[in-house]
Amino acid sequence: MTSPNNTPALASTQKSDSLKKKEHSPAVLGTIFGLIAAIAYTAANIALREAATDNNIDWAIWISALKSVPATIVAWGLVIYRGSQGLPSLPPRQLIIPFILTGLVMQFGGNVMLQWSFSMGGLALSVPLCFATLLTTGALLGRIFLNESITYRMFVSMVVLTAAIVILSMGAHQAEESVYAHMKHHTNSMATVALTIFAACFAGCAYGVGGAVIRGSVREKLSISATLVLISTTGLVCLTGTAIYRLGFSIFWETTAWQYLVMLMAGLMNAIAFFSIGAAMKYLTVTRVNLLNASQTAMAAFAGVLCFGEELTVWLLSGTALTISGLFLMEKKSPTIPNSASIDTSPPDVNLQEVKSNG
Repeated sequence: MTSPNNTPALASTQKSDSLKKKEHSPAVLGTIFGLIAAIAYTAANIALREAATDNNIDWAIWISALKSVPATIVAWGLVIYRGSQGLPSLPPRQLIIPFILTGLVMQFGGNVMLQWSFSMGGLALSVPLCFATLLTTGALLGRIFLNESITYRMFVSMVVLTAAIVILSMGAHQAEESVYAHMKHHTNSMATVALTIFAACFAGCAYGVGGAVIRGSVREKLSISATLVLISTTGLVCLTGTAIYRLGFSIFWETTAWQYLVMLMAGLMNAIAFFSIGAAMKYLTVTRVNLLNASQTAMAAFAGVLCFGEELTVWLLSGTALTISGLFLMEKKSPTIPNSASIDTSPPDVNLQEVKSNG
């Protein structure tokens, strides 16, 4: 029997335990991390769209180089930290070349091509196109190289995503015209429309390849920092070198302070998004995290319309809705992660089929 003198202390303890449970609720924490990731990815894409210039692939390379700086710093910071703790910090020697090649594919094929598509077709079209292609490519590569099963649900999802690509492509001409109106040297032609679709879809394929490599390496218990350090460093070194070769050293002082700020902010937001979605995966089912992250396609579409005057069309609305529907169908349900799980920075399957972790 509890003494009356102990009642306040007991009530205080129960209240403290209740607050602690609420504070560490997996659903609340996971939802917060997932929404932070989607918002940060959208902020990164808005910054990259702001930096896009007149259908200029050389400028797209320079933007991608600057965007890779924060991710490279974070990756090396994690490597140094793990090394100081006596943990394995760098990839094994046999994986160095594959990771460098993966970095080249993700940086040039993914980041540069997506950035180039922003300058031709805008944000509202390019992000859903890239996202739909990324998911389809990731599922196929997972099946071929990682022996991941393609369920009936996933097959239907791939059909829906393919339909989304077709529908978005049908509205590409209207999207390209709205971008043309705001850029001085933009070429208004069907060739540019076709190039926009090609660049965005190529970026999705490149992110899908990179995601398959990263998923395979993490499956073998390799740390995410060891996986990403070579990919991000390859991007920083090779993209910067290519930009200097194409544009000359003068690009360093010709780039304005505002452009530096916008591009580095894009890289910072991308890094925040990557680690936030990694944390969300520790608290929620894969389906719920991916559904939260899929909201970035809708956010990007409306950001393009509201911030950059891009045209809102029935093709854009329908294609974006199909992309989100396809993502929802793709993932099988899995049990919620217990509350005792600790936060880790493991990469999520869907966005690293991206990164849009976007490297």
